[in-house]
Amino acid sequence: MKNEKVIDFLQVISRLLLTLNEKERDVIDRRFSLNGNKKKETLDKIGKSYLITRERVRQIESGALHKLSRASIDPSIRKIYDLAFEILEENGKVMAEELFLSKIIQNLENTKNLDINAIKLTMHVSKNLQKIEKSNFFKTFWCTADFDADLVKKANKKMQKILQSEKKLLSEKEIFEKLNGEFSQKIISSVLYICVDYLKIENKWGLKKWRFINPKSIKDRILVIFKNHGKPMHFSEITTLVLNSENQKTVTPQAVHNELIRHDEFVLVGRGVYAIREWNLAAGTVCDILRSVFLENDHPLKRNEIIEKVLQKREIRVGTISLNLQKYPFFKRVGRAVYEYDKNLEKEYYKTHRQRGKYRK
Repeated sequence: MKNEKVIDFLQVISRLLLTLNEKERDVIDRRFSLNGNKKKETLDKIGKSYLITRERVRQIESGALHKLSRASIDPSIRKIYDLAFEILEENGKVMAEELFLSKIIQNLENTKNLDINAIKLTMHVSKNLQKIEKSNFFKTFWCTADFDADLVKKANKKMQKILQSEKKLLSEKEIFEKLNGEFSQKIISSVLYICVDYLKIENKWGLKKWRFINPKSIKDRILVIFKNHGKPMHFSEITTLVLNSENQKTVTPQAVHNELIRHDEFVLVGRGVYAIREWNLAAGTVCDILRSVFLENDHPLKRNEIIEKVLQKREIRVGTISLNLQKYPFFKRVGRAVYEYDKNLEKEYYKTHRQRGKYRK
């Protein structure tokens, strides 16, 4: 900031409130949740405590705010307004309230016992600032008095359209470029924080409704994990990542396993190893894939041919392929580095060894 740190804010707010009489001070305290009041009180509740109408309370509040506005010409208070205005100017003249107030606090002295609602009150009585209350679409935000608040709605509408079209995370710069300079990058940055529909992931923005960045179920979370890692993963690793993720503290390993086996999006590609179907990886163990290669060709194959055809189906270490060729006797070597598949030998093998459950045919 250009400004040096402003004076003690506690002194500033005290000086402001000294302009009010006792009843006005009490109404302002209760309406703005000052002095440790936990919740902003309604006009009706305050009126009942004074045995007056809610309209009379509104008049007292309005008069008190008018007094505070006149008192805000004090030079020390002007420093705070200059600071607030400068912060907004540097952010496109508009900011989400939490970011705006955070920036102000960073430039204040003696913030140990600072009441955040006192800052809101001080900003409220400035004629150069305006506060837009939160709605179903936007968080509470502040802007300069000359800022057209409708720009927030217009920018939000255009940005949502771009993200829905792209269907992927975009940086603020990428969004700015796709808008062809229609809005400044500062306004775009501010609106992304103001609108409730956006979510920031690793410095890029997407729509909160997208399940691949904001998973709502165990299945969604597993899909996010796969797409983040980009490779097949063992069940135990998937389970650990799901259990460590937010809002998944009550999930059990069995629940994760059930999701993996019941949804078509997931495919078993090895012993306990899963992938997502869109990767087009062959299902089953290495043995299963070797069997499918022989069945598709129906004649003896050289070792190099076998390896090449297996790798076309799935990325597997060459050593693992060779080990499986040697491990199972039904992959018979019928020549120098030449193999064939014997179905009868396979039946006999599994019958004799009572292999660990059923195998895929």
